[in-house]
Amino acid sequence: MLKGVLEILQPYEAGKTIEEISERYNINNIVKLGSNENPYSPPKSVVEEIAKASNFVNRYPDPSYTKLKKKLSEYTGLSVENISLGSGAGEILDSVCKIALNPLDKVVIPVPTYTMYAFLSMLRDASLQFVETLDFEVRAGEVIDSAKDAKLIFLCSPNNPTGRVIERKELIKIIEGTDALVAVDEAYYEFCGETIADKVKEYENLIVVRSMSKFFGLAGLRVGYALSNKKIIEALEKARLPFNISSIAESAAIAALEEMSWFEKIKEEILEERKFVMHEINKLGLNALPSEANFLLVRLPSIDMQKFIEGLYREGVIVRNVTGVQGLKGNYLRITMGKKEENRKLISALRKLMTL
Repeated sequence: MLKGVLEILQPYEAGKTIEEISERYNINNIVKLGSNENPYSPPKSVVEEIAKASNFVNRYPDPSYTKLKKKLSEYTGLSVENISLGSGAGEILDSVCKIALNPLDKVVIPVPTYTMYAFLSMLRDASLQFVETLDFEVRAGEVIDSAKDAKLIFLCSPNNPTGRVIERKELIKIIEGTDALVAVDEAYYEFCGETIADKVKEYENLIVVRSMSKFFGLAGLRVGYALSNKKIIEALEKARLPFNISSIAESAAIAALEEMSWFEKIKEEILEERKFVMHEINKLGLNALPSEANFLLVRLPSIDMQKFIEGLYREGVIVRNVTGVQGLKGNYLRITMGKKEENRKLISALRKLMTL
């Protein structure tokens, strides 16, 4: 009755919540540094728009989301016809699989990377081809060699969980070297400023996926968008469910896009904290890798990772254990940058655990 692939798929592990850790260990004052969220609440203007929009939840939103698309057009420099919207970047990625994949179609995924690419592809009964990366660097030649007869290539820049940016020249080589649809996930774009979105009208096989959960701090409202040529955008618009973004989420996203100076200031604070946290972690003898996103990938020595993570939980610190993610060999944590006081609590907890 159900698809066979569901027998082997595990539900996506979204990380621990504050409530879960608080109840399990009977502690308060927990810092959540495991989900790559913006640690700051949106500015007052955005909150006010959310409250105002809540008065009209008895009505459906504009099915075309014209106002938000126009605002995103101003932000990206692309036309409205080059933009499609989704309930978070996750729904956009799912829609990409929906419009591109038939059973047994080949999907190429350099690893390590965001595990949802494989998850969503498997739900479409696709055939997966993983490409191991040397030093976490995505190189065009290796991807192109693996992409013969491929239907779809997933790339992430900055990459999750490594924080690495794929060089622009490598991206262009891949796009030009394959007939496959190339989906470039730029969920963390604003933290590095490097994008390939300016090429979406030039290449018929390029689609850029972005999120308003990270930089814009709207993770709880679920807003994502795709940038591509008119043909692909029309396909995404046909495939998406109607009213897939709430009217509250649309209003919040529009208001957020009008507060760029505020978000840029917050970004600078996050990047300063990233520099501090990286320095402090490396002082402890751990290995925090360079990152262009709002998180760090940290390699740990050969220890009992479950015990180490439990220790952090007991100290009131939630991080993401990415040990075992395909393409990662060894013990790894992914740590989101929090507010200054949250990051100091993290360093204190790590220092305590490393001296036990």
